[in-house]
Amino acid sequence: MGPEPVAARADRERKDDEMLDIVIALAALLATGIEAAYVPTEDGGGDYLVRVEPDLVKSANAYQFTSDVPSDARDVRRVRIFVGDTWPPAVERAVLEASRKPRRAAPVAVASARAADAAPVLASAAIAERPWGWLIGSLIALFLSLGANGYLSMLLAQMRQRYLRDIQQGIIKA
Repeated sequence: MGPEPVAARADRERKDDEMLDIVIALAALLATGIEAAYVPTEDGGGDYLVRVEPDLVKSANAYQFTSDVPSDARDVRRVRIFVGDTWPPAVERAVLEASRKPRRAAPVAVASARAADAAPVLASAAIAERPWGWLIGSLIALFLSLGANGYLSMLLAQMRQRYLRDIQQGIIKA
């Protein structure tokens, strides 16, 4: 095989440059945007913090920014919006400390007057929350995939042995 022609090499480098441009553009799109955090306070409420990058605000086009409050963020007392590339240092410390704390489960309220009526409601709610069907289906798919890969590995080993045997016998020229 001879050296690669100049035109083919230039074409390959142009395609590589195009692919690199696409990857950089995709990374820039994923890196920019809106970042949000919920920081619980000591009195039981919490602050919902939103950081918007300045590039999104500076554009002349009208945009609607949306950030959904997580369902476990109960009693949001204040929404604070920051425009900047990073969180201010004091806010960043609060966000990091809040991320290290375990989240408390929301209290469950039962609207029944008698305790006998509350037991079936709680039991059915606990059963409905467990995705056993998805878990079992995923495990079955996993084991089928492992079995298929093992079978294909055995076929490959047998084919390789036959190939090496045929090469040694001179049936196939290498």
